[in-house]
Amino acid sequence: MASRSVNAGGARLGEVTITNPDKVWWPDDGITKLDVATHYARVAPRLLPWTTDRPLTVERCPDGMLGPCFYQKNFALAEKLGVTTRAIRAASVNRIVHYPLANDLRTLLILVNLGGLSLHLMNCRASSLERPDWLAFDLDPPARFADAVRAAGVLRDVLDAAGLRGYAKTTGGKGLHVLVPLRPGPDHADVMAYAHRVAEKMVTKAPALVTTAFSKSGRGGRVYIDVGRNVFGATVVAPYSVRRRPHAPVSTPLAWHEVTPDLDPASLNVRTAADRLRSADPWRKVWSDLQELPGPEARRPDTPPGRRRRRSAA
Repeated sequence: MASRSVNAGGARLGEVTITNPDKVWWPDDGITKLDVATHYARVAPRLLPWTTDRPLTVERCPDGMLGPCFYQKNFALAEKLGVTTRAIRAASVNRIVHYPLANDLRTLLILVNLGGLSLHLMNCRASSLERPDWLAFDLDPPARFADAVRAAGVLRDVLDAAGLRGYAKTTGGKGLHVLVPLRPGPDHADVMAYAHRVAEKMVTKAPALVTTAFSKSGRGGRVYIDVGRNVFGATVVAPYSVRRRPHAPVSTPLAWHEVTPDLDPASLNVRTAADRLRSADPWRKVWSDLQELPGPEARRPDTPPGRRRRRSAA
């Protein structure tokens, strides 16, 4: 972890001075701004492979959990602080947005010092915006984490039948994210189309448990399978990111044997993350496990959009 020292100007963590380090961001837990910065310094070796060269959206809460918060994509002014950005035209606002790229620990800590609590990632690198490198499923239960666990079991069965391996993590709330790392090739439309196919198969297998109904009134107490994270510009909270919820939970990668109904996601937090880092990383093989999207959505990297190769469906 980066070296740490405290002086009148703040706390020096690596190359960055954390101003107001004793500012309490979680009053009920006594968790300070410096505690959050220290967490990101600790997890950086596992987090940076996810954030490097990837456009970020940052949830900024300058006064901590109980103060006002906002999501920020455009960090053009942060360039003077040494934050690398990538200019991308955002269709939703029809203008250029300067997304930050957290390519090193220094940038991570600068973002925390600006009040950054959570980091949210696109499913593509800045150097390859048209080619997603994961397929994402957000399993959102109405109330109980145990229901998300049951839905994850259904999802895993569908992925297994297609020859795909998913990686589960807590969201920091009551749900689960499952990511499938992908080889370069399919574009966002391809990935979205396949995500819909998987979701439909899940509903066929467990109609009383899961749903693709967007409106909460139409879900009937079932787990919502959100595949919208696969649209260009949509994001997923980063592994090891802190969340703005009681007790400062962390979106934590899990081994499948840990995905059980009795797991309490709130127990995976800023206070306990260091203990978990002493164990083997359950996602250590993710970036060596890039998989080909099955079915007609699969496409060679050199195949132009609109010219898909034919292949049997999963």
